[in-house]
Amino acid sequence: MARKVLLWGMGNEYENLLNSILFEIHKGNIIVEAVVCKIDDIFTSKRDGFRIVTKKDVKVLEFDYVLVTSRHYYEEIKKDAMDEGISESRIIDASVLYLPFFDFKRYVNLIENPVTIISDDCWSGYVYNRLKLPFSTPFINIYIENEEYMKLIQNIDYYLKSELTMVREGNLQEGIFPIAALGKGSNQVKMQLVHDATFAEGKENWDRRKERINLENIFVKMRFSISDKNKEILIEAFKSVPWKKILFYNGDEDIYGKFETDRFIWRQHKMDRVEYFCYYDYCRLAYKYDLDILKLLNGDSNYSRYGGGGE
Repeated sequence: MARKVLLWGMGNEYENLLNSILFEIHKGNIIVEAVVCKIDDIFTSKRDGFRIVTKKDVKVLEFDYVLVTSRHYYEEIKKDAMDEGISESRIIDASVLYLPFFDFKRYVNLIENPVTIISDDCWSGYVYNRLKLPFSTPFINIYIENEEYMKLIQNIDYYLKSELTMVREGNLQEGIFPIAALGKGSNQVKMQLVHDATFAEGKENWDRRKERINLENIFVKMRFSISDKNKEILIEAFKSVPWKKILFYNGDEDIYGKFETDRFIWRQHKMDRVEYFCYYDYCRLAYKYDLDILKLLNGDSNYSRYGGGGE
């Protein structure tokens, strides 16, 4: 079903995005109801076949989303749109159209049915930021050791219902980050709050983002080094996860045969040191270069752009 959209802004960004917008129209993903401009910039009733209106006209228009076609004035336009009664969830930064293989229908699926990414490190934050989406998960700026994470992903419901408790307080002056935990006793899972100065700060972020969890749309991401002595156990644990998922690993060893399907496994590019994980590189790999991230998060099988890992 095509979504009705308003384009808000007709400057340089609009010009740069116009072909992408026309392509989404061609695919049947969107219908442009109008372009919103400042009254001083209106010299004609139409441009590029689109009706031109001012922000005061939007209240009488029927539309699903606003595409803000101005990165420089995005915050100003968003405020204007919200002042006109448009909810923030219906306002989209149109710069997402620059994503490789962008597809509006897949993108709004992640707005209308938010994906909760369970991640063992900062990958989820990279993805949400790249897609200009709210953090629909508390697993942001957190690092979890493999053995701990293995327990978590095998019983996600239990841990998501658990209270976050303090294991170690942070000390900014000494460069010590807080450590928190979910669960109790032998089921306890420790998490390093690597970007929080104090436990209180980390817990506030966790509890706020926890409210956005969508149990109907879970995606699990895991990573390990091929040199890990427990890799066989980790692989079996990952295989048991029932949700959409992807596993990153480094090195040259072929582990595809250990899975019934290779739809959820991706090998990192070869590095000079096999045992070293370059977090920036694989985060970048995952959300920009090798993978069609919208297909991946929507559960499509052909998310690879270079063959393997799902094709």
